[in-house]
Amino acid sequence: MKGRNIIITGGNAGIGLATSIALAKQGANIYIVSRSKDKAEEAVKKIIAESGNKYVTYFVANLSSQKSIRQLASEIKNQLPVIDVLINNAGGTFSDFTLSDDGLEMTIATNHFAYFLLTNLLLDLINKSDYARIVNVASGSHYKGKIDFESFSKRKNYFIMKAYEQSKLANVLFTNELADRLKETSVTVNSLHPGFVKTQIGNKNATWYSNLFWSLATKLGAISVEEGAKTSVYLASSSEVKNITGKYFDKCKEKKPAVFALDKELGKTLWKMSEELCPLH
Repeated sequence: MKGRNIIITGGNAGIGLATSIALAKQGANIYIVSRSKDKAEEAVKKIIAESGNKYVTYFVANLSSQKSIRQLASEIKNQLPVIDVLINNAGGTFSDFTLSDDGLEMTIATNHFAYFLLTNLLLDLINKSDYARIVNVASGSHYKGKIDFESFSKRKNYFIMKAYEQSKLANVLFTNELADRLKETSVTVNSLHPGFVKTQIGNKNATWYSNLFWSLATKLGAISVEEGAKTSVYLASSSEVKNITGKYFDKCKEKKPAVFALDKELGKTLWKMSEELCPLH
């Protein structure tokens, strides 16, 4: 991985930080994306200290905002001639129904539309690589997910886990559709379940009872962020998956995703709807 340019969204904390450290140890050039400049600077120092790799820097962006994502893509293009690996890792949960600046429900805006827009805007740089991998962090929660297009912008019996499960199903559908669209190129696209990981994702933007439940659950059953990062690192760096695309992984092994995730018509409809709500041009 020495000298490879790797973009990791949400690389300043949790699984993203652990992924950044592991890949920095392999000699890659690490570019993390964080919402906070202070947290990004702190994370860069930690990655450098733990990996001994000084080729680590950051970009700042609000991934729930399409305007911010477009600015981010422009900054990346100005700084990098090529992207070897894009790891879409950043995500969030929201206890209450909230709309983004673009009028989209915050969970789907942050967890799906950010993947969709940033990946498409950076595809030309990824295509320039002789390595060219896109890794989308999804979740086993997608097995319970159902896509309700109206809920992307309207309140419909909103529940935090229902919104999260839908967004993670969208990640797998997007991965599979993008892999189909790129099958004539050398770019590979795969999604993954990191495991039930001890992170703060369930504590952010949460009510006190959601916060308490998440804290207790992670104490009782969660794996470490280092364990949770292993499949992301594997898909980004292993020669074993060099020519594998459009697959879903769990514990560094291929796994059959949900039936809905394999629905090609649903994947195409999601793409079309995503383009309408988030124009690529």
